[in-house]
Amino acid sequence: MKLWISRSGYTGEDGFEISVPGQHVVALADALVAEPEVKPIGLGARDSLRLEAGLPLYGHDLDPETTPVQADLGFALSKRRREAGDFMGAGRILAERAAGAASKRVGLLIAGRQPVREGATVVDADGTEIGRVTSGGFAPSVGAAIAMAYVPAELATPGTTVSLSQRGKVHAATVTAMPFIPHRYVRAGGPK
Repeated sequence: MKLWISRSGYTGEDGFEISVPGQHVVALADALVAEPEVKPIGLGARDSLRLEAGLPLYGHDLDPETTPVQADLGFALSKRRREAGDFMGAGRILAERAAGAASKRVGLLIAGRQPVREGATVVDADGTEIGRVTSGGFAPSVGAAIAMAYVPAELATPGTTVSLSQRGKVHAATVTAMPFIPHRYVRAGGPK
């Protein structure tokens, strides 16, 4: 059986993703969990870890309308590509790099233990929507409720207090630097 292994570890931890043909998935899973060092976990654990690591997820924190500048992913655009300007969306993205994006993806520490989930809104003092929560939950490693949201650029500074509206309740949150938990990837040539 052929399989594909990547050391992408989309949780902020050193990890692996294994791809096999569908007919071999159960056999591979059974073989892995038969090892004493291996314990199965679900997608909820993966999602809380990637949220703690401040990693955006397509379809939640990223979509076709979100630019790398808004999402704080500008590092993924190489210097050569920026200088050549030969990629789709170059006009908008390069303009945002120069002038700044109108909104930014930020980390939020939520006051209290109540998680604020995707779909909640960031509101101003009058209750008018000014942003949106894209991912949120209780972070076991942080010991607090956290979220990621898009807010107006002027509110993106760590330490800024914002209000979040979810199911008729308003929650206080503080903009914080991401990642919430430092990444522990193993990098080629780096410390192991």
